[in-house]
Parts: sequence; C-alpha cells; structure tokens
Amino acid sequence: MTRRRDARIGFLFLLPLLAGLLVFRFYGFGYNVWLSFNKAGAFGHARFTGLDNYRRLLSDSQLWIALVNTFKFTAIVVPGVVVVSLLCATLMQYKFRGQSVFRVIVFLPAVCLPTAAILLFGWLFQTRYGLINAVIQAVGGSSVSWFGSPAGVTVVITLIVVFLSFSVPTIILYAGMQEIPSDIYESATLDGAGPARQFVSLTLPLLSPSLFFVILTTTIGTLKLFDVAYVLLPPEQSASVNFGLTAVYYYYQLAFLNIGDRGYASAVSLLLFVLILAVSIALFRLQRRFVHYGEDG
Repeated sequence: MTRRRDARIGFLFLLPLLAGLLVFRFYGFGYNVWLSFNKAGAFGHARFTGLDNYRRLLSDSQLWIALVNTFKFTAIVVPGVVVVSLLCATLMQYKFRGQSVFRVIVFLPAVCLPTAAILLFGWLFQTRYGLINAVIQAVGGSSVSWFGSPAGVTVVITLIVVFLSFSVPTIILYAGMQEIPSDIYESATLDGAGPARQFVSLTLPLLSPSLFFVILTTTIGTLKLFDVAYVLLPPEQSASVNFGLTAVYYYYQLAFLNIGDRGYASAVSLLLFVLILAVSIALFRLQRRFVHYGEDG
C-alpha cells in the first residue's frame, strides 16, 4: 500500500510536466504534421491538399537559398566556435595577470541579451557610420558595404553567432581539461613531448567526448538559426534578407507574414526537422571513429 501511495504521489508531481509535454510537444508536433498536408491561412478552415506542399518544396527557389545559407553558416560557425572555445579554455588553464578579468570577458556573451549584441554588431558594421568602416578608412582603405553582398552578410552573421555561442562551450571544454590527470602530461614531458605535441596527442583525444558534445549542440543550434538574421536583416530590406535568409527565418516569413501559407510553412519545418535529425545521426555515427571514452582504454 505504501509503495502504491508513493507511486501515486510521484505521478501527481510529474503530471504538470507530462501535461505540458503532451499539449505543447506531442500534440503540437502531430498538428504540425497534419497541417503540412493542408492549405491553411490565418483564418478559416484548412483544406486538405495531399502532397502538394511537399511537391512545392522541390521547386521553391527561395527555400533552397535558405537551406544553402543555413548549411553555409553551420559549416563556418561550428569550426569557429570550436577553435575559439578551445583557445579560451586552454588559456584558462594557465595563471597569468588579469586571469579573473579574462574569465569574466569569456563568460560575458552567455549573460548578455542576444538582441542587444546583434544590434551592437549591426551598428559596428553599418556602412556609412559604423566603427569598422571608420577604422578601415582611417588606415587608408575604402568603406565596405557589409550588408550589400553575400560575403559581407556571411562575415557579420558568422562573427555574431560565434560571439554569442562560444562561452558555454568554453566552460564545457575547460571542465573537460580539468578532468585530465596531470601525471599523463608529466610522463609525456619526461618522454620529450612539447606543449604542441601534448595538446595534439593527449589533450584532444582525451577531450573528444566534450568536443563531440560541443560540436553536436552548436551544429543543431546553428541549423535552427533565426534571431540573428531576423534582428539584423528586417523583412523590409529585401535585397539583404536573401543573403542571410535561413531555413527558420524563411519558415517565419511563410507562417506569420505570408497569408495562406501556414500549411506550406509546416512542410518546411518538417523538412528542417528531418535534416537536423539526419545530421545528428551522422554525427553520432562519426563519434565511434573519433571520440574516445574512458572505457576505450
């Protein structure tokens, strides 16, 4: 009787969480799947259209622009976050003057408002009055139209995303480095291995589980990139929007700006879901070859 009563009490405590999962996750996902087979606007009833929305995916040039941009940003941002995080985590291992200030600076992006940071970067790279162009002109260069070309938008968005994303991975990698036994490095030093050799042959393999987690989470986060493009490139700047259009930003345009495209927007979101799932599965398969856990010996 006591066990049954405890089980009922435990279930009651879990009930709010289960209800939230049921309503906002499972029901929402199921409704989104159903909606993808319909033509639906902001008002009125949805009309079943079968696979029309999925056929439209194949011929939607704007969608392919968004997907290419999304994977391009991911291919640049993920290595950037890994390199910056590794560098900062390695520096945090050493004691030097101003170490506390350095750690505060490293963690600052994790606690600052993303929108404020995006607007700040937007001002820094502003074509006519931005600080970056002012410095370029001061050293004899010509002003750069950062938001007037795909390359310029890619540079700005990449810098913003790396800035906003590297703090937590740095802490994760730093914690992983702290778990590596110091006697391994002492033995390597006695064998004549220098700092660079130790980093490549010891630190990176022993840190591979933490690195895999950072790569996986950063990849998924970048594939879902929205806020940077939305704040930096508002819809009225149609020429610049295409340069930084991401899959989630395109979904937002379809679902909330284009009347009558909610059904097609659902199909776009499901395509993105499948792509993220496929990339995640591919990364998990690759980890068997490159990630070394403690039990591997």
